[in-house]
Amino acid sequence: MSWPQTIPADLRRDLDTLETMRDPQTSQDRWGFIRVWLIRHGIEAPEYLPVEPERRPEMDQ
Repeated sequence: MSWPQTIPADLRRDLDTLETMRDPQTSQDRWGFIRVWLIRHGIEAPEYLPVEPERRPEMDQ
């Protein structure tokens, strides 16, 4: 099966929901929604993905 040219309908709905939750959305917000969508559909991460270094949450002082 090849990749579709359009955004799958349920992913589009999820991203539209994100737009109502936070303004402006960050790249991390969008990635979070896309990541959940991929997991929900059983799509596993490939062996290698180019990624940025993981960010550590800042500790509340």
